[in-house]
Amino acid sequence: MKQPDYLPMKQHELAQALGIEDKEKRRSMRHQLYELEDRGTIVRLRKNRWSLPNRENRMTGVVKMLPKGGAVIISDDPDVEEVFVGARNLGLAFPNDIVEVERYHSAYGERSDSSKANGRRSEGRVTGVIERRMLEMVGTLKKARYHYFVTADDPNFPHSVRVSDCEHIEKNHKVLVRLDPWTDPYQAITGIIVDDLGEASAPGVDVDSMLRGAGIEEAFPDRVIAEAEAIPKEIPLSMMEGRRDLRKEVIFTIDPDTARDFDDAISLEPHPDGGWQLGVHIADVSAYVKPGSALDTEGYKRGNSIYLVDRVVMMLPTELTTQICSLNPNEDHLTHSAYIHLSDNGERLGYETFPAVIHSQCRMTYKQVQKHIDGEEGHQIPTFIQERLNNLYPLIRKVRRNRIQQGSLEINTPDVEIKLNERGEVESMIPRSAAKEAYQLIEDCMLLANRAVAEKLMEADRPALYRIHEEPDEEQWNKMAMELNALGIPVLPRSRKELNEAFALAEGTPTEYTALLAILRNFKRAEYAARQVGHFGLAFEDYTHFTSPIRRYPDLVVHRLLKSIEKNSPPKLSKENIEEIAAHCTETEKKADELEKKSTEKKRLDYYNGLLKAGKNSTFNGFIVGIKKRGMVIELPDSLQRGMVAFASIRSEWLEADDTLTEVANREGTTRYRLGDPLEVMIAKVDTERALLDFMIPGEPQKRTRHGRKPRIEPDLRSGKAKSPTKKGRRRRKR
Repeated sequence: MKQPDYLPMKQHELAQALGIEDKEKRRSMRHQLYELEDRGTIVRLRKNRWSLPNRENRMTGVVKMLPKGGAVIISDDPDVEEVFVGARNLGLAFPNDIVEVERYHSAYGERSDSSKANGRRSEGRVTGVIERRMLEMVGTLKKARYHYFVTADDPNFPHSVRVSDCEHIEKNHKVLVRLDPWTDPYQAITGIIVDDLGEASAPGVDVDSMLRGAGIEEAFPDRVIAEAEAIPKEIPLSMMEGRRDLRKEVIFTIDPDTARDFDDAISLEPHPDGGWQLGVHIADVSAYVKPGSALDTEGYKRGNSIYLVDRVVMMLPTELTTQICSLNPNEDHLTHSAYIHLSDNGERLGYETFPAVIHSQCRMTYKQVQKHIDGEEGHQIPTFIQERLNNLYPLIRKVRRNRIQQGSLEINTPDVEIKLNERGEVESMIPRSAAKEAYQLIEDCMLLANRAVAEKLMEADRPALYRIHEEPDEEQWNKMAMELNALGIPVLPRSRKELNEAFALAEGTPTEYTALLAILRNFKRAEYAARQVGHFGLAFEDYTHFTSPIRRYPDLVVHRLLKSIEKNSPPKLSKENIEEIAAHCTETEKKADELEKKSTEKKRLDYYNGLLKAGKNSTFNGFIVGIKKRGMVIELPDSLQRGMVAFASIRSEWLEADDTLTEVANREGTTRYRLGDPLEVMIAKVDTERALLDFMIPGEPQKRTRHGRKPRIEPDLRSGKAKSPTKKGRRRRKR
């Protein structure tokens, strides 16, 4: 078939060309052809002719399963269009596998191109798995009549897995399964249980299962723990060499109430040349975690700490994060510090960076500092620290004002603090709006330090790691403008200045939060990169991450790069090395964000499910934050819980979304709902397995059919009235 003059042959023609006359050998050849076809090595064309596959019609990409079945295959090349693969054409593919796909022939492509308005994609079939990424899965153990099987927690894994030798494990326990090689799509998937995670409803098992399903081990390997424990608790004299001694300077930390590690501290003194000297002192993790060590390898693998609703999965062991590196008060600690010279008006006049040793004199919380800012009593802040805060707060307010005037976006994303009881159940959900100014105070100090370090890396003209945020593309700008206009905000944004105008117009109105979402969901995601393109959201030409090396591996790398520049030693990382680190850490950050979101969603859903089962389903005040073809997405501001009000559940009238998905109208064409409108809802259904919640509008009849399904009400095109569906083809029997 590889010969240039080969023309596709049928099976008997191939046998003749190969000189195979024996009947048994021909049967064997037929089976071999089928095996080669299954592997994607050869293909069967029209009229059963065999040939090599047309590689021009092939692509490779990552499998992203769809909730309703099938998947899309996304190529690494942004110029290659994603391909839809139906469920029966997925072959041996699992979620997130790298696969080869054969796109359908050109005739289909022409048809699909002509119907893009209908949302149809290019279609194909998986011809082979290039890299199997899912080697383990987490699920619930079930028992059939003659065998045991595990149903996956991940709704995107559409298979159950048969397991054996598990009689010692109770049913409905969460288990970790190592998957056996799967080579035949017509055979069951099998696996071996390698860990019993516990009864599904036991406290903490839900989050344990989530972590193990994502391939994350909370515990550190023994060699990593041993290396951390071998680090001396006291700072040896050898590590003090070449450092500036700042132990007599008034330095303090400000962190959340629940913080266990303190990786940044600040100080403020008058500058000898006028203005102020702001000190930003960052824990020097690079002094203890050396490249190539077990600690470094594990830190790179994890990429970052993960802050879940009931725990923190640390990037580095607690010996380092809460003791040796953490800037605990009344202790000596190593830092990498930045002095930033600020004018009385908050303008930056200069900066320097250097290794140091400090002695933090006070540990404060955001709530304490906020009380001081608000002039309240009972904050318990020492007088000598209050004097610094009295100068620091107005100065940093001017820094923030200048930053926003220069185009930086003032984005205040809402957050909810979830408190759990001893059983791991939600005890309370409180919007995290308190201590806003205290938080912004520290945020702007850290931004000043990050920006100074980024400029120093740029000036050195060496390979370096940056934090970049690219400007929205044309399609994102257009969608943003359409959604803002639907909210009654007459802005067609094309710049940061116009976005801040939109924020100002929405501030204090019922659409404030929805307007924020309309802008944020049309932003590109910030990421790590070996190139510097600036940070669009902050309006900085140069920016990096430097201030959290305890919980972010990129910051640790930046510390090493900065030290190399300060010592004028040759760079130890090439651009290719840094590109690899940047890509890896961007992915681990995405995974951490997804897990943090999932852990919060799981607890919230369990909470609302409990209310529903207990009959405490009162009404909730929400906002319409999205409109889809089949319903409206509602968010409750008190908990940030989202759910869908399906049009099919509104029986009082026929509703339909417009083409822009910003308005909902009835059959008379009257607009009934708009994006951003407040809406009172009740909970209709909670699906904890699929992480879905359905709302309903109070007062709407919830009549169900005999089989428990709500009948869909459709318009009668002749009368203009709604009618219930009837069975087609049924005729009255003549008697």
